[in-house]
Amino acid sequence: MDCRQWLDIKQYEFLLNWFMRKQRETGLAELNEPYSYDGYSQYDQLCQQMVKDAQIAYVERFSEPAPPIVFTNLFHLAELELAGKRPKIKASKTLQ
Repeated sequence: MDCRQWLDIKQYEFLLNWFMRKQRETGLAELNEPYSYDGYSQYDQLCQQMVKDAQIAYVERFSEPAPPIVFTNLFHLAELELAGKRPKIKASKTLQ
């Protein structure tokens, strides 16, 4: 889901860059564990903590909360960016 409909470009770039930096710092991509579906893996715990920290950083920076969905979406988009697998987003046909 493209969450740019809820954020302006500065907010969007702030969160994307914030998540990319934190994922590099924590070594999220290097975790060697199977995916879990119970919410208790190290990956799940890091993800949940990063989303909470991002919400705080966002409010500190922009003095207003963002819709919760943007944090999860940008967390995963940052993963794709760091892996070099960012999805192609097609421009709207109304843009010329």
